Amino acid sequence: MIRPQNLVAGIWQEVSGTAVFQTVNPRTNTPLPTLFQEASSAQIDEAVQKAAAVFDVYSTTTFHQRSAFLKAIQQELEEIKEELLKQYQEESALPEGRAQGEFDRTQGQIQSFAELLDQGTYVQPIISTQGPDLRKMLHPIGPVAVFGASNFPLAFSTAGGDTISALAAGCPVIVKAHPYHAGTSALVAEAIHKALIACELPLAVFSHLGGVSHDVGATLVSHPLLKGVGFTGSFRGGKALYDLAQQRAEPIPVFAEMGSVNPVFILENRVLKDESLAPTLGQSICLGTGQFCTNPGLVLFCDPSGKSTLFNRVLQELQKSALPPMVHDSIEKNYADKLKELQRNQGVRLARVDQNSAVLGFVEAAVVLEQPELVEEVFGPFSLFVRCKSMEEMQAAAAALPGQLTATVLFDKEEMTQATPLMNILKSKVGRLLFEGVPTGVAVTQAMQHGGPYPASTDGRYTSVGTDAIYRWLRPVAYQDCPNALLPEPLQNENPLSLMRIVNGKQTNTKL
Repeated sequence: MIRPQNLVAGIWQEVSGTAVFQTVNPRTNTPLPTLFQEASSAQIDEAVQKAAAVFDVYSTTTFHQRSAFLKAIQQELEEIKEELLKQYQEESALPEGRAQGEFDRTQGQIQSFAELLDQGTYVQPIISTQGPDLRKMLHPIGPVAVFGASNFPLAFSTAGGDTISALAAGCPVIVKAHPYHAGTSALVAEAIHKALIACELPLAVFSHLGGVSHDVGATLVSHPLLKGVGFTGSFRGGKALYDLAQQRAEPIPVFAEMGSVNPVFILENRVLKDESLAPTLGQSICLGTGQFCTNPGLVLFCDPSGKSTLFNRVLQELQKSALPPMVHDSIEKNYADKLKELQRNQGVRLARVDQNSAVLGFVEAAVVLEQPELVEEVFGPFSLFVRCKSMEEMQAAAAALPGQLTATVLFDKEEMTQATPLMNILKSKVGRLLFEGVPTGVAVTQAMQHGGPYPASTDGRYTSVGTDAIYRWLRPVAYQDCPNALLPEPLQNENPLSLMRIVNGKQTNTKL
């Protein structure tokens, strides 16, 4: 059952007189029946106050207790799977296969963090007994706010990677649900709430707040007891939250993933010889109606002779696609407005697809170098093709790019020497560098880096995908000459958890 209220420290609170809002079915453009309540300032304050009050208790739970909690969330989600996926599709217009895939990804993420907790070594225990006795490990930072993403109702939302990594770290979480999929979010929130009850953990560890107004998020981020923020969305939204957090009396970290054009660079021989480029790029551009932060929004191809037909071949591929509507009409409007801006630029040629909302743009690299604003993200099924007349021009375009989540370099074997300087430019611009395929597949593993230099994200040293995402919610604490009995278990002489530790510069799991 979908709860229309806000979950505040373990209680679904009914508030009379508050503003209400509805989600919309994008296929029919009709509102869905549930009237959700917008969180009040009093509810926000109570959620954070009570999360802070239980932080000491939750942060000192054992790895096993938190692992069991995550596994309980998995179980609760399995029990509501049918209702959850139905609501997901009604609120997003995304197909059943995408809904199932995102559910599986969400469950897989939870499982990976449960396994990380079972191992325990993520706290990075380091001991030095030579000189003063120093023992260091990572501790959770405190209550965390997580903002659900519009384009991933499950995997980057209420039980997505931000929430689960923070809960695994030992941080209470207050989720600001995305209003576009409030029903999906509320179902997941109830599952997390039930898991807390089943595991006999403090219910204030998790709260779930709704609302359309930006005031809800601003009030939450401004709360003096909040210690961190996770966000996936637009540059404007992420930058606003980041600025707000830095203006506080106590600034706090905001880990915002804010989008990217994910440039694809294709060298001359690969452009002319690789027949798979057009279908591969076409599918990637249209995947999820272009609503992926890793959508290849910029394709730079080396074509000194002007003989390449790549642009037209990709356009033909897009003609074959049947695309569902975007997840909300406001996203669709922003997409249309961005295209209108490009249409007014005489240096850019736009080619629209008759059968769907996909659009391709074509521009010369010289124009992009003079007008860097052309490489700003157009969120949707769009890509700007940039013709480079030489490798020097392509390298200049790469050097002019701002920070990105990904970049892709495609070349033939004999072009490796030419690709090397391009790679050296790009590795300081991105979090992930691809040499085959397209950027829209994001593997959820420890080796994944999903985050890049600003403005792709607010801190390119961290990832929001994979188990290393936990390090956003942890900070090091060193204990000097502390009695053994007072030390956390990972630092005690007996090593009761049998963890691998660095002791006097050597990795070992032995006792001291």
